[in-house]
Amino acid sequence: MTLAGSNSRSKLRGSEPQVASNYFIGRDYSSVAAFSRLHRKAIYPGIDVVYYGKGGELEYDFEIAPGANPSAIRMRFDGADRVSLNDRGEIVMTLGEGEIVQRKPAVYQKKVSGEIVSVASQYAIDSRGDVRVELAAYDRAKPLVIDPVLNFSAFLYGSQTDTGIAVAHDAQGNIYLAGNTWSADFPTSPDGYQLAYGTNQDVWVMKLNPALGGGAIVYCTFLGGSSADAVKGMAVDSNGVIYIGGSTDSSNYPNVNGFQTAIASNSHGFVSVLDTTQPGTAGLIYSTFLGGSNFEEVDAVAVANGKVYVTGFTTSDDFPLLNPTQSARVAGYDGFVSEFDPTQAGSGSLVFSTYLGGSGQDLPHAIAADAAGSIYVAGITYSTDGFPLTPLAYQPFYNGDGDGFLTVLNPSLGTISYSTMLGGAFTDDVKSIVIEPSGHVALAGFTLSPDFPKSQGAVQTTFKGACTSDPAPACVGTAFLTILDLKGTSPLVEGLVYSTYFGGSGGDVALSMVRDAAGRYILGGYTYSLDFPVTPDAISTSSGGFGPDGFIAIIDPTKPPFTPQQLVYSTFVTGPGEQAVYGVDVDGAGNILATGIATSNIFPNGAQNSNPGKMSGFVMTLSPQ
Repeated sequence: MTLAGSNSRSKLRGSEPQVASNYFIGRDYSSVAAFSRLHRKAIYPGIDVVYYGKGGELEYDFEIAPGANPSAIRMRFDGADRVSLNDRGEIVMTLGEGEIVQRKPAVYQKKVSGEIVSVASQYAIDSRGDVRVELAAYDRAKPLVIDPVLNFSAFLYGSQTDTGIAVAHDAQGNIYLAGNTWSADFPTSPDGYQLAYGTNQDVWVMKLNPALGGGAIVYCTFLGGSSADAVKGMAVDSNGVIYIGGSTDSSNYPNVNGFQTAIASNSHGFVSVLDTTQPGTAGLIYSTFLGGSNFEEVDAVAVANGKVYVTGFTTSDDFPLLNPTQSARVAGYDGFVSEFDPTQAGSGSLVFSTYLGGSGQDLPHAIAADAAGSIYVAGITYSTDGFPLTPLAYQPFYNGDGDGFLTVLNPSLGTISYSTMLGGAFTDDVKSIVIEPSGHVALAGFTLSPDFPKSQGAVQTTFKGACTSDPAPACVGTAFLTILDLKGTSPLVEGLVYSTYFGGSGGDVALSMVRDAAGRYILGGYTYSLDFPVTPDAISTSSGGFGPDGFIAIIDPTKPPFTPQQLVYSTFVTGPGEQAVYGVDVDGAGNILATGIATSNIFPNGAQNSNPGKMSGFVMTLSPQ
């Protein structure tokens, strides 16, 4: 990229000095300065360009002084076979059979208060092939920033159906993914633990480095046996070790140092630990079955304190227990919570295990653990009685038709320190959980209840679904984000920190949630709502219109009540067909990572840019400003 007509005398100048690493050869040397940002002043009158690293990528901003003319900027891209704009207004550079895409710029001004105000913008290509930025009206008396964003995205697929279920990252910029595949030709790497597809359905686990472009797949392996195997959850520790859990019908599912080395017929849970720095069979450092004589499934995984925590549901009366808070299954599907130490082998690897449930079906969907070793479990319960609740819980009673729940266990004492229901008159289900540094707990999922708890001044206080009572109660629900203070002393009053609906009138589900360093919450899921709330800078501002659409949204509950700044960003992830975002994560630079399923081309760039034409997994990174 060159800046046509720019000031050739403008030199690069460093700012924000950093510690430099210098190499010395022989006796001659000179020290080299290092900086976080590089500036070129006055490349056009009143316009500077700033280069900086963000999340392992190079980015650049144009800084426009008050009164300067942004139309002077002319970007030229040399070496491409063709430079064009796609239907989303993004720059597409065609290189042989591949493409590089530069997304529409984020253009904004900062008020004295610190509030950021977006300015609508679009690219245009003139007759000479130069790319210009066209802007809507803005305050020309204030500085302006134009921030083009170049992101990574790719389909992840073989010749059959494939899904992306979970995503995580490490400090080195690697992305970790897990999903399920029916494709014998799913792309594995030579150092993977299992290079051959089993049968029916296998798990896949992948490590990506987007900075490597076409060689982005650092590690990828199948994991499975002779019957169906499905991953449901994944966590990654600070060393890049991967922890997954799910269900398996395979009696020969890989077992290494396992607590339980054999299973009865039926589907049972599994817990597996992979170290991608170890090639081949050495990469699977722990793997165990988890189950009794009937049926169970691991649905969520967390890692903390060197331990791996899993939760799910079981119908087995002989599910393995250790120091349990509840020593017997009550009825139907009961939840379970188990803790493993993967550094131990065999029976010594199980640290804690308990049932969790009451008189009805109890289905945990999310788990987290804090530094003190307490375990937080959330999901949905249909137990009208018998489900363990604590007296000072936010909602110490069942409201009806399936309520969300949050339970906190102390495994060292074998006790429950906090347990509450969460919901209204209709079905409410918690799909994701985050523990805040303050100790508050955030929950996300979906609700069919017009009377679901919400806080004044939330981003959306109106239930946009529709409910009927005749001939039978039925509702179209919406996503929610709720934050609870577990130390509240007055039920239904003090415990609610923040709670909001989020969605449209067609039905919305939040499946995954993370919190960034600024205290903002990133939600991912799917929606049937044509009126789903999106922001002007969305990747896709309208539905694909052919089925469920994925979505990604950022909500900032720290913003003042009744202000639009609570909804920082929101976009459809869509194309023709069906799409859903199953997993989201956020790295230290604020980049959002997402995975899920798509049956059409939901983005124009990526390592595999062609429309897969079937259900496939995907990965994308976003950098909303």
